[in-house]
Amino acid sequence: MTYTIHEVKDRKMLDRFIDFPYRLYRGNQYWAPPLKTDERKYLIDIPKVDEGIFTTQFVVLDKGKDVVGRIHVIINQHEIEFSGEKTARFNKIDFIDDYQVSHLLLEAAENWCRERGMKHLIGPFGYSNLDAAGTLTYGFDKLSCSSANYNYPYYIQHLKKAGYQYYLEWLEHEFNVPEKIPEKVTKYSELIREKYNLSTALFDSKAEKAKRSRQILELINICYAHLPGFVPLSEELKAYYQAKYMPLVNKDFISLITDSDDQLVGFGLTIPSYTRALQKANGSLFPFGFYHLWKASRKNDRAEMLLIAIHPEYQQKGLISLIFEQILQKYIENGIKNVESNPEQVDNKNVRNLWRDYDYRLHKKRICLYKDL
Repeated sequence: MTYTIHEVKDRKMLDRFIDFPYRLYRGNQYWAPPLKTDERKYLIDIPKVDEGIFTTQFVVLDKGKDVVGRIHVIINQHEIEFSGEKTARFNKIDFIDDYQVSHLLLEAAENWCRERGMKHLIGPFGYSNLDAAGTLTYGFDKLSCSSANYNYPYYIQHLKKAGYQYYLEWLEHEFNVPEKIPEKVTKYSELIREKYNLSTALFDSKAEKAKRSRQILELINICYAHLPGFVPLSEELKAYYQAKYMPLVNKDFISLITDSDDQLVGFGLTIPSYTRALQKANGSLFPFGFYHLWKASRKNDRAEMLLIAIHPEYQQKGLISLIFEQILQKYIENGIKNVESNPEQVDNKNVRNLWRDYDYRLHKKRICLYKDL
C-alpha cells in the first residue's frame, strides 16, 4: 500500500484530522467520542491564547486519499524554561494497524521537532497536566472515561518498534460506593478537620466559583510541580481553562478544603460519567447530543474522579481522607454506585492506600513513552 504524509495546513484538513478516530473506532463499545467542537477549540484556541505554545498536526493518507493516521505535536516553551530540557510532546495519535503508517507519523513529528532544536519527544502528553495522557496498555475491554484516551492494543507495539521507551506509568482503579461512609473514615476526618482548623468551602455563587476556580488552578501549579512531565500553567492557560471548564463544574461533585485564612489547601474534583452520553452524541451536540449529556449530568450511577490536589504544607497529614469523605458523601447523595479513579502514578502509594477500605479493583493501565532525537 502506498501512503503519503501531509502537514495540516487548512480548515478542511483539520476537519479530516478530527474526523479520523470516529471512523477508526466506529462500532467500538468502549471509546468515548469527544465533541468535535471541543476538539477543534483545543487544537486552535490554546496556541492562539498562549504565545509560548507552538503546534502542528500531521495526517497520513492512503492511495484513495482517506486518512489512516494522525498525530498532534506540541512545543511548550513554558515546559522548556521550567525543566531546562528541550522536550517536545505528541498526543492525539491514532493509526490503523500498519507499521508504514505509524512510521510516517512519528518520523514527521520527530523531524518537525528536530528542525526546531528539540532533543526529546515524549507522549502521549497534551499541553498540560490537565489534558488526557498516556497509551492504554491494559483495560481495552473497559469503558473509557470521558476525560481519558482510548486506543487499540496494537498501539504500544508500534511505538516501541519506532524506538520509544518507557517513561511513566499510571494505574486507574474502579471501586463501588458504599451505602454509607465507614465510621472510622468519618472519625478520622473529623479529627483532621479539628486538628488543623479546616473548613469546607462552597462552590455556589458566581463570585464564589470565580474565586475558587482561580485558587484551584494556582494550587495545581504548586501541587503538581514535582511530577514527571509537569508543565506550569501559564496565566493565559489558566484563563482559558477557567473560562472553558469551571462553569461546567457541578457543585455536587467537588470538595474544597480551606484553612483558617480561607485559603484553598486541598480539593477533589469529579464528574458524572459522560461516556455513554458521548457515544450517543457521536461528536455532535445536535440534534440530540445536548439532551444526552444533560441527562447524564442529572441521572447517573457512574462517576469519574478527575483531580485531587493537596498543598505541600498539608501533605502526609490526612487531608486526603477528609477530601475523600466529602466526595463519598456526595456520591451517596447523588446515587453514584461506581467510580473510576483518575490516573495515578504507579509509585503513588498514598493515593492507592485510600482504596483499601473499599471494594476496589485495578481497572486500567497506561504509559507514556519518550525518544531521544
